[in-house]
Amino acid sequence: MAHEHTLRTPERPPSRVAPHPKTVAVSLSSSPACVPTSRQVAAEAMERWGGIPAAVADDALVVVSELVTNAVLHGGEGGAEEVVGLRIEHCGDELVVEVTDGTSKPARLKTADASETGGRGLLLVTRLAKDWGVSDKNHTTWARLSTRPQEQAC
Repeated sequence: MAHEHTLRTPERPPSRVAPHPKTVAVSLSSSPACVPTSRQVAAEAMERWGGIPAAVADDALVVVSELVTNAVLHGGEGGAEEVVGLRIEHCGDELVVEVTDGTSKPARLKTADASETGGRGLLLVTRLAKDWGVSDKNHTTWARLSTRPQEQAC
C-alpha cells in the first residue's frame, strides 16, 4: 500500500534572466499515447537548442515522462476532453519542465511498497531535478534541472 507524504514545495521561481530563453509548449490529448509524444517533443527541442549535455537531456526525458504520466493518470477532474500541457524552457544554465493538467489537487510524493508497480514517479523527479513543485493553483507541476553536469541532482 502506498504511503503519501505531503511535500511542501515552493511556487516555481521565475526563470533567470538570459538573453534568449528557448521554449517549446504543446497541448496533448490526455491519454497514455501522449507520454511517448511528450518525450519526442522534448528530445527534438533539446537537440534543436543544443548545449544540453546528453546526461541532462536523458534525465529531462525521464522527468517529462513521469510528470506527463502523472497528469494522465491523476489529472482529470471530469469534464470536457482532458488536455495535458507540456512546456519546456532552456534559459541560461537551467532547463524547466512544466506539465499542466485539469486537477486542482497537488502532486504528492509517495512511498510505494516493494510489491507495487507504480507510485515512484515523483521520487524519480526528486532525484533527477534540482527542485520541483506545483504552481498555478496546483494545475502545473514543474521541475528545474541544471544544464551543468556537475550540478546534477544524481
